[in-house]
Amino acid sequence: MVTVSTTLSAHEIGSKCIEAVQRIFPDFQPGIELESEEFPNHRDAIEISQEGIATDLFLELLSEQRILDTALDAMSLNMGTTSTADSTQYTTSFLISRQAALMGKVAFVLESERTVGGVINVSMESPDLTLWIQEATWHPGRRDVPRSVGDELSMRADGAVTEWFDKKGRATIHPDD
Repeated sequence: MVTVSTTLSAHEIGSKCIEAVQRIFPDFQPGIELESEEFPNHRDAIEISQEGIATDLFLELLSEQRILDTALDAMSLNMGTTSTADSTQYTTSFLISRQAALMGKVAFVLESERTVGGVINVSMESPDLTLWIQEATWHPGRRDVPRSVGDELSMRADGAVTEWFDKKGRATIHPDD
């Protein structure tokens, strides 16, 4: 299950915020009527959310932008599990820049970052979520450099990259090959 949410602050134009989400997740229909969009408005910040969102366009954009490895890392950075007596569910959540989304682009945001224009919060839950993320972000380059959730090539929690080459240009991955 995929849940998408965003918070509309009092100073933001609600229709633009919703449009940004819909440019990545077109079936996002929050079902709320926004009050006047004129400044100054007197509404409090409100969170809008919808469950059961399709990820087709989101995944297509990741491929078009050629950020599938980044997506693998960003989407699995907060991977966790929830267990019940009969099953284990894998869960994850990640943030996308609403400003980039308004232009039809996906830009992942770390939880420690403050970003202009707000964020889209995406939560996912499934018994086979790890496998799904790996398959959804697969590309032909993985034949040469296999990747998986949480592997030694994953970006660090602070967003720092794992270097594939040292300062002299020698490969640091698969040095035995």
